[in-house]
Amino acid sequence: MNRTLKKFLRRPLNIISIVLITLIVVVAVFPSRFTPLNPYSMDYDAFLEGPSLKHIFGTDQFGRDIFSRCLYGLQKSVIIAFSSILLASSIGTILGLIAGYYGGLWDLIIMRICDGFFAFPSLILALFIVALFGSSLLNLIIAIGVVYVPIFARTVRGAALSVRESLFVKASKVIGKSSLKIMLSDVLLNLSSVMIVTFTTNLSTAFLTEASLGFLGLSVPPPEPTLGGLVGQGTAFLMSAPWIALFPGLVIAVVVLTLNILGDGLRDVLDPKNR
Repeated sequence: MNRTLKKFLRRPLNIISIVLITLIVVVAVFPSRFTPLNPYSMDYDAFLEGPSLKHIFGTDQFGRDIFSRCLYGLQKSVIIAFSSILLASSIGTILGLIAGYYGGLWDLIIMRICDGFFAFPSLILALFIVALFGSSLLNLIIAIGVVYVPIFARTVRGAALSVRESLFVKASKVIGKSSLKIMLSDVLLNLSSVMIVTFTTNLSTAFLTEASLGFLGLSVPPPEPTLGGLVGQGTAFLMSAPWIALFPGLVIAVVVLTLNILGDGLRDVLDPKNR
């Protein structure tokens, strides 16, 4: 473990990504601590005001502070992205374990269902689910989570296929361990590094999916801010007040770039193929 950590921290970009991720999480959990302004209150004397000392990101068409709305929008986006990937990893891991460990008919059924999901672009499928059941925080988490289940299922299934033929798994069968215990204590435990890498790398794409849905007006309903929603609202003012869309877009770019750097760093040190 110490050797893996040292290898990870050897790259400056990995250290920067950890610092930024920590800052993003802190801001997302306590957004009110980083801005004195209410993201919902309207300042009738500051409609479409440019960046200033009072409003460092400027204001929107209703006089609301863009910086405050970005921080609260970051909170919503982080909650949705993290919860959806947590849901997807839980369901996908169970399905992948069953398909990889038992094989046969179970493998055939689960993988063909996954292939059916892969036939649709992830954004289109998430958009369809949200449009069908309505845009709310819970529906967004479920919609994005469902889209990413096949990715985790296929990843875990492939890793489980190789692990199930290992000597320690065969030894567990010989001493009479149940299939459930073998899957949880032997197979799943040895897939932890693969799961961490898959979770991190898909977190950034889930964040982008949520931002895309917000841009299309299918994220959390107004007046709740989301980063994608802020960018979408700002497109009508690109010529007169570009800061409305620019700063939320920059926040999205920083978060996604940070997650991608973190994912690449973890893959380099945890992926067995790179060892």
